[in-house]
Amino acid sequence: MKELIKKVLDEYIENDEISGASVLVRSPKLRERYLRVDRGTADRKTGRPYDRDTIIRLYSMTKPVTSAAVMILLERGLLDRLEFVKDFIPSFAEQYFYDGKGEKRRVTRDMTIGDLLDMTGGLAYPDEETPAGIEAGKLFEKIVNKLDTPGEMSTLQVAEEIGKLTLAFDPGSAYRYSTSADVLGAIIEKKTGIRYSDFLKEELFKPLEMGDTGFYVPEDKQSRLARTYVCRRHRDTGLKPNELPLSDDGTHEYKGCFLGIKNRMETPPKFESGGAGLASTLEDYMKFAEMLENKGSYKGKRILSPETVRFMTERRSRGSIIDSFHDAFGLHGFTYSNLLRVCEEPGHGDTIMSPGEYGWDGWPGPYFANIPSKNATILIAMQMTEFGTFSLTHKLINIIMSNI
Repeated sequence: MKELIKKVLDEYIENDEISGASVLVRSPKLRERYLRVDRGTADRKTGRPYDRDTIIRLYSMTKPVTSAAVMILLERGLLDRLEFVKDFIPSFAEQYFYDGKGEKRRVTRDMTIGDLLDMTGGLAYPDEETPAGIEAGKLFEKIVNKLDTPGEMSTLQVAEEIGKLTLAFDPGSAYRYSTSADVLGAIIEKKTGIRYSDFLKEELFKPLEMGDTGFYVPEDKQSRLARTYVCRRHRDTGLKPNELPLSDDGTHEYKGCFLGIKNRMETPPKFESGGAGLASTLEDYMKFAEMLENKGSYKGKRILSPETVRFMTERRSRGSIIDSFHDAFGLHGFTYSNLLRVCEEPGHGDTIMSPGEYGWDGWPGPYFANIPSKNATILIAMQMTEFGTFSLTHKLINIIMSNI
């Protein structure tokens, strides 16, 4: 398996489709339980390779962490999936959505925390095709423009602004990938009275010994932060992802602040994005994944109860809502719940997968999957613009799943 993974990664590196990548697999079928493959460079200027110390931007692989944070408050009786978002973020009290004709209509019910967890609230990420996406794009442009200024927006301020946007649909009527997890981070701040980063540090990162995970990368670790590069398919078409700046030194490094995330992550941000803001290593993220796989425990420390982990990782979305999810991502065979994809029907999927498998990925290519039926975890690290789960990811998943 290791040689097959190397061969596939090397092919993509030689074709200049990625600069490098790391793969970390945990499985009882492996001789030493863990298999790690590192190929290529994390920094084309210095030649620094991908290795176990490489820090990557997780982007949407932040979302499972936010889901676990919400579950901590759920099992303590501090939050409820049926509570209204407006009870925490006042701007959600008077909401409207775009109907099929592009007209604004008053919502028929208020958005709930469950809607945020399952992406059924009607919120949107920026796009240039839909009215809700265009509105979201203007907000994120504002967030980026205020970075590193006295007016830099906080987690709560961003959530308040999100609540003022017109929704893509009536809450509970469809699925749309969105800023939901950013709002959840703000709700956790409101409920606990502390910054979201402090909550994660005390409740997850410290007990899980995730010392390289956080919303910024300190100066003494900056050399370990992988650079993000513009993937070849964008360069070949002349596209600049999100119309944000690129390097002009021939390395094709991306230097934008996608979704309000500071590219170099050098200073603590005021906006701690629960949907996209964390940086980490595969070694750190494996500890988080193992905690979930071990039914909420890590080295004898209980982070979540087994029942809470089951609740977090089980199927929830159904019917036309899950059809919306499939239309958005093509993840046939999966359903969506609590900021996670959850495998329900492996026979409908396009990669080798297992019932009950769950996880998520990220904008620059990181990937996470726990496979409970095999007591296994798959983690992949890449940093390429808008890579997400792409052909390379599918090939790696098929190699790994067929061997564990």
